[in-house]
Amino acid sequence: MLHVLKPLKIKLFLASFMALQTVAMAQEPASATESKTRFTKPIGGPQLPAPISGPDANSTDPNVDSSSKPNPDFAYGAFQRGYYLTALEMALPRAEIGDPAAQTLVAELLWKGLGIARDRKKAANWYRFAAKGGGRAAQFHYGNLLLQGEFVEQDLKLGEDYLRKAADAGHPRAQFNLAQIITSRRPTWNGFKSALPFYQAAANAGIADAQYALANIYAEAKGVNFADEKQARSWLKKSALGGFDTAQVEFGVWLANGRGGESDKVQAQFWFTRAAVQGNVVAQNRLARIHAFADEDNPDLIRAGAWYVISRRAGFSDSELDRMFQALPEIDKKRAIEAANQLTRGLARLAKG
Repeated sequence: MLHVLKPLKIKLFLASFMALQTVAMAQEPASATESKTRFTKPIGGPQLPAPISGPDANSTDPNVDSSSKPNPDFAYGAFQRGYYLTALEMALPRAEIGDPAAQTLVAELLWKGLGIARDRKKAANWYRFAAKGGGRAAQFHYGNLLLQGEFVEQDLKLGEDYLRKAADAGHPRAQFNLAQIITSRRPTWNGFKSALPFYQAAANAGIADAQYALANIYAEAKGVNFADEKQARSWLKKSALGGFDTAQVEFGVWLANGRGGESDKVQAQFWFTRAAVQGNVVAQNRLARIHAFADEDNPDLIRAGAWYVISRRAGFSDSELDRMFQALPEIDKKRAIEAANQLTRGLARLAKG
């Protein structure tokens, strides 16, 4: 699985990353960011994103069920501050008398092994208790476990039932997953139409995967009466801003080709770079192609070669870039490989924070 930097870190690191490129490679020609950039082979629309997985996906609020309670949840407050044993001591008595929010918190601590030994079978039981008690976060988690058959006996119907309960209660990740189930079972116009309200609710709640899915729906008229590329581009931008690297690549392509709005080659390259920082090999390939082919009169083949090497090492195949690299003089090949090595080391440092 590719390591994904948090969006806030990307903002801080992008300036360092661009400086690293300058040090690692030959000086960038001004034409690399001019509006004359051309993309003769735009990327086709990727498939919709995969459903968000189980308990590990809930990285922000495992105790969301208690948010509407009038009294502050001190156990969850301790959890947020990293006092996991204190959180457990405060939550466990409430969990044992049937409080779904406390049961969800105990499950989270057990699932991740925070302050105590990790025990996912026990965690699954606590998610089950909380789900039966109406906790929407637990219903999302336990529903995913049932669908996957992970630490519980697989039960597709019951798993979907719990996801639907959580979705109906307003859990954004459950809404997105339920929409994915509906469209995978019925990949037809009517299937997308049935899933559309769940996609929209999750997207409005800020789920980047759902925003990307909506962009595809509006771009390809899946479940909507007419294709609306302006609205598709708007959702694509929101998903890109949310840190979803696939959306960043696709948004870059739309900007470069002027799809759904005005063309902006400078911003296109920015979004390719932002996705490349996260390790997206398609973005790395796009950057190689920009530097190799965007300015036919003055290509930056060292920089192109460096991004080509990085993406090729990750398994991305591009016969046109293969020919470009093989045609380089041996000294330029060595320079490109060294630049790729420097970039790779720099990206590794950025990823560690």
